[in-house]
Amino acid sequence: MAFTGRDFFDRDTVTVARELIGARVCLDGDTVVARLVEVEAYLGEDDLASHAYRGLTPRSQIMFGEPGHLYVYFVYGMHHCANLVTEARGKAGAVLLRAAAVEQGADTIRSRRAATGGQIADDRLLSGPGNFCRGLGITRDDNGLDVCSVGARLRVIPADDVPNIATAPRIGIRHNTEAALRFCLAGHPAISIPI
Repeated sequence: MAFTGRDFFDRDTVTVARELIGARVCLDGDTVVARLVEVEAYLGEDDLASHAYRGLTPRSQIMFGEPGHLYVYFVYGMHHCANLVTEARGKAGAVLLRAAAVEQGADTIRSRRAATGGQIADDRLLSGPGNFCRGLGITRDDNGLDVCSVGARLRVIPADDVPNIATAPRIGIRHNTEAALRFCLAGHPAISIPI
């Protein structure tokens, strides 16, 4: 299994988003592995829902930088959200990581999620962008992390096969709500809101 190189991310955001479905996110020396089952594409300055819509700002600058980096932000005063930066340097684009299926390290993920209370079903441990980050221990400290760098804390392995992908409008946004830019592994129980 080979980790993704920068060329994987240095492409059209929608293409990268679709190809991230089924990819594996590996953290902390592969002690935690999760398969991506839901993502959303954000199209930079052409997308009212993107943090890069207003152009280069201190907050959005990572999205205009080199592809293959994490863009992590804090929302609603309680959740971190992680995105993988796409497109060539100077053209903003990012893919929000919404949900994943745990393949390895469930105990570690469950302990990170324990603070949210209650018994959480295995399929829901990484469901939703806030739970995804909480369960994988992703915080603002990871903003700018180069996932293509050898030895990076978080790496991505491409999907083994072409999964059955469902598309739908993005959720939790106020602008450009009709665009079908949410991609999911069809029927998977970890999807945050079923299609």
